Amino acid sequence: MIITIQELQQTELYPEVIDAISRSSEDAVNLQIMAAESFCKSYLFKYDLLAAFGNETTPPSVDSPMLKKIVKTIAAYYLLRMANPNFNLELYQIEYEAVVKLLEDIRDGNNNITELPYKTDNPATPEIEGELNTSWSSNPKRKNHF
Repeated sequence: MIITIQELQQTELYPEVIDAISRSSEDAVNLQIMAAESFCKSYLFKYDLLAAFGNETTPPSVDSPMLKKIVKTIAAYYLLRMANPNFNLELYQIEYEAVVKLLEDIRDGNNNITELPYKTDNPATPEIEGELNTSWSSNPKRKNHF
């Protein structure tokens, strides 16, 4: 994971709030962080996800403050949804929606995370993996008969 519970506590939610929501379960918090990372990965498919997020055996090779902020915002929103239904989520929902819009812009090529490398190109495939998925073709040749 690219963020820890401590990083989430430093910038998004107070430790006592996280403890109250998760009932002091680190596993519950880590599940929300992993869900937030998975959500981000679904939008960032054209980037090298191993370099950005790492895996169980390999730590991430790049450090992106912007990506960490996006993951923390989504994880905080997911944690707050676990809270009492009377809790006011409006402020967090607005920020969550803004982050989702940012991820859509990144996916569509209208924005970029400068620290993240693109996927390396696989010469065995016809497309270039790291670029925005564009395609081109032509219509079949017409045969006009009069």
